[in-house]
Amino acid sequence: MNIRFTLGLLENNNWSMMVPEAVDQNIGEDAIIPCSFTAPYQDYQGNITVIWRTKSQVIFRCLSKGNLSESGQNCSESTERYSLSGNPRRNNISLRIKYVSFMDRDKYFCRVELSKEGDAYETSTGTILNIRAVPQALESIYIQTLPSGEQFVACDVKGTPPPAVTWIFPENTNASLVSVQSGFDRASSSIRANLPNTNYTCQIHGENGLQYRSIYYRGVQEQQQQIPFPLFLVITILSGIFFILFVVALAMLYNKGKE
Repeated sequence: MNIRFTLGLLENNNWSMMVPEAVDQNIGEDAIIPCSFTAPYQDYQGNITVIWRTKSQVIFRCLSKGNLSESGQNCSESTERYSLSGNPRRNNISLRIKYVSFMDRDKYFCRVELSKEGDAYETSTGTILNIRAVPQALESIYIQTLPSGEQFVACDVKGTPPPAVTWIFPENTNASLVSVQSGFDRASSSIRANLPNTNYTCQIHGENGLQYRSIYYRGVQEQQQQIPFPLFLVITILSGIFFILFVVALAMLYNKGKE
């Protein structure tokens, strides 16, 4: 997340408020819009109302009560995707927006109100939230083994939207054999690994040009025969018992020979 504080500090009658000019956030992630303030009073113990709005509507409001015994919100709850990232009692009313999308691009204004009527302050400039698309990229290629023993070659990509994956080797891969799982900004393409000693290669046309990754598939490796651990444990215990009996028998024969 990039934050630009070029507008800096706003002051009025001993009130002050620090807000950034803009916040840049990747799509699908949580955005935090900072806002901190100072009020004309020291050790203020009364109620604090926090309000966040855009140019067109109020999107979040909460009340931090000075008397903790009173029931009600204490600015710890969320409204849809909006919640406070800061603590009003520590002069921080930063806003958190979960899973931002392009529709969240707007100018945001923070406001704080105290108990006395008219005792309030808000930003006049606001903070612009810019939403950045996730760059298209090919992340990884790997061998995936299912519980059934079947093996696949999988290729993971990211981007907004996720780029289409092309398998360039083996050549002429039938599209019906390609399995694709796609999300908001990530996707995975996989094909059955049925050609031993073969280089599998996937490719995308990303924003920075052609990208590709390859992996060498040796084939299903024969597993070495191993004794199951429970059986190994039983054999070890029995061997120990037989060894002790053997030593005892030798001792008895030795003593009997001396007599």
